Amino acid sequence: MSRFKAKLLGGYPAVVVNPDHPHPGLVEYLGGLPVDAVFIDCEQGSADVETVENMARAARLKQLTSLVRLFSGDDWVIERYMGRGVDGIVVPRLETPEQADRVVQAVRYCYPKNHQQKIIVVQIETRSAFEALDSFLKIDGIDVFFIGPVDLSKSLGHGGDFRTAEMQAVLDEAIGAIRKAGRVAGTLVGFDDARSYVERGAQFLYCHANDFLGEGARKFAQLAGREAG
Repeated sequence: MSRFKAKLLGGYPAVVVNPDHPHPGLVEYLGGLPVDAVFIDCEQGSADVETVENMARAARLKQLTSLVRLFSGDDWVIERYMGRGVDGIVVPRLETPEQADRVVQAVRYCYPKNHQQKIIVVQIETRSAFEALDSFLKIDGIDVFFIGPVDLSKSLGHGGDFRTAEMQAVLDEAIGAIRKAGRVAGTLVGFDDARSYVERGAQFLYCHANDFLGEGARKFAQLAGREAG
């Protein structure tokens, strides 16, 4: 079992960073920081297939878990990206438990002998997926149920604002259901709410390198005696 899986199964939080800029050197640098996994984004990011392979290679060099977020959960997409040497996949835009089960079966097809070593993260980010969460949680082989707060809030009629009291209640309900089922919950976190989400039961803590850069630049500007732009 990988250290990343063991950490999640042990109930510990894991820091998962989207480097935002698709470059192996940045992945290698992140591997020297207190980061558990790198999140290579092929849904909203610009990484091509060859870059994914090189970023995964850099992650292995630093013993850093590599996850790639796909642009589709189709079998051929899963097979193509799993073949690039990543440790696991993140699958967005799922609407039904049947779709999630097909993702699991596709990974098992790619790795019939060692599929347990791979990491499967499914995103819960639509009204239909949220309403069917109990059925999603019955599927074996899924390692993390990642709540996409922005898209979920949009789907539920909150215009992408997940910080409203109503949406926070929804997120609490989802995290609580995942934890009650003995599964691993994840979501997007920032400097202002990471601790809160850990206390609420989230373990897969997804964040962006750009947020680190922005926070560091603002603090440095203050130290230099000038207002950050």
